[in-house]
This record gives sequence, structure tokens and C-alpha cells, in this order.
Amino acid sequence: MTLKHAGLLLTLLFAAVGCAGEKGNKTATETGGEISPLVLLCRDIDYSDTAKLHSKPYMEETMSKIVKLMPATDSASTHHALSILFNGMKHDGRALNETTRLANLYLNNPASPARNENLYIRLLRTLLSTDSLPESLHEQASERLRIALLNRPGSVATDFRYLDRNGSKGSLHQFEAPRTLLIFYDPECPHCPEILKQIALHRGINRAIDEGKLGVLAIYTEGNRDVWEKTKAEMPRNWTVGYDLTDILDEELYDLPAMPTLYLLDSDKRVILKDPDVRTLLR
Repeated sequence: MTLKHAGLLLTLLFAAVGCAGEKGNKTATETGGEISPLVLLCRDIDYSDTAKLHSKPYMEETMSKIVKLMPATDSASTHHALSILFNGMKHDGRALNETTRLANLYLNNPASPARNENLYIRLLRTLLSTDSLPESLHEQASERLRIALLNRPGSVATDFRYLDRNGSKGSLHQFEAPRTLLIFYDPECPHCPEILKQIALHRGINRAIDEGKLGVLAIYTEGNRDVWEKTKAEMPRNWTVGYDLTDILDEELYDLPAMPTLYLLDSDKRVILKDPDVRTLLR
């Protein structure tokens, strides 16, 4: 399934539970004696009903409702609600695995309309605080949390070396620009050309490049030197186009869930935007 098709399915799923989520968001805090709708939702799940917990449609609907309520719920209430959820399922490996799979799909998939790294990190931390969590799931969640915490907004982006199309070597931290649009790309991915074209033709980006306010650094990370050599000339002339020399993928220096992955950096290479969708970037 392509990212485009996955995104359409996820959009339809969240639209189906939208009314319930929007109604709950009106009172999403536990102040003045009120209990947040997210906590109520997690409390109301019958954790002894394995037929429901092992039903894919039921779990998809339940998790989509939870994800819809999370943005309007304060962190303490979110932690409380998710603790109820994970503790209720910790002795049911099948249900717990499906819950974490759906959480990853909804909150961490680039095609999901509900994608939110902050909420995903919050969920993973709550999961890891659950007592008696199966070791395999603990290891999986720990690794996902480690990856999610890479190159967060406000942090200095991890340095790497590259070879540019003129044969010169450079590094991210040596790349001088007031702001840097860092693009990890693969010319063989099905939707990369369309997205790269949108960026390349954007008047605001080209004006910022011409005025010396922005530099674009596009890095090929897939390791096939022949592919890069054959396609490097097709990239915009006002971009710096490089071949990764640091094994970014193998060393897991960046979270690259799909291509292209975008970062906007300031002059000190601190992350301003981490993997925004192209519409957010071009706005």
C-alpha cells in the first residue's frame, strides 16, 4: 500500500469517529472535579472482554477515538488515561500488541492525518512506565522512543558528511546559510519527484535562495552510487545535492520514515521544523 492510499484510509477512519472526538474535546481536562473524556473512555473499556479486544474493527475505532482526544487533553490526564489503557491490557499480549501497532500507525505514520510526534513520545513513555510489560514490547517501545527523540525541534541536527555533485566533500555543520532546508531524498521513490518539484518551483523558496536567506541541501541516503550519479543532474541547480558518506541510514542518525524527509534548520543548525508535510513547509 502506498503512503497516499494509506493516508486516504486513515483520513476516512478518523472522519468516521470525528463527531465523538470533537464532542469530547470540549472538556478535556481534570479541573474543578471534572474527569477528562479521554480518562472516561479508557475507564469504560471492558478489559475482560477478549472478544472485543481481539476484534480489529473495535480496536481501530477505539484507538482512533483515543488519538482524537489526546491533542486537547493535558499531559497529566493523558498519562493517567493511557496508564489505565496499558495496565488493563498488559496481561493480554494480543490486545496490547494491536494497541501499540495502531498507536504507531495513527501517531507516527507520515500518511496519517493525526500524526503527532509529541503525542507519540508521550504515549511511548507511558507505555514504558507500565509494570510487567512484556520484554519484547519494552525493547520495541524503547527503540521507537529513541528514534522519535532524534533531532527534535530546538536541538542541533546531527552532523554528517557528503560528497556534492561537483566532487567536493562537505558536512551539514559546514554548510553555511542563515536557514537550511535539509532534504533526504530518493529519486526512485514514487512520490519524491512530485514533492521535490513543488519545492523547486516555489517562488518564496527560490526568492529566499536568491536573496541568500536560505540554502537547500538535498542528500541521497540509499547507498546506490550509480543511481545518484545518473540522477544528480536532474536536481535544481540552485540546490546543493549530495551523496551520503556517513551511512545515515545504517547508523540511524535521523528518523527517515519515508522519502522525502524534510528539516528546516537555523544558522546554528538547530531544528526549527522536523519532517513537516510539504504544505506546512511552503505555507
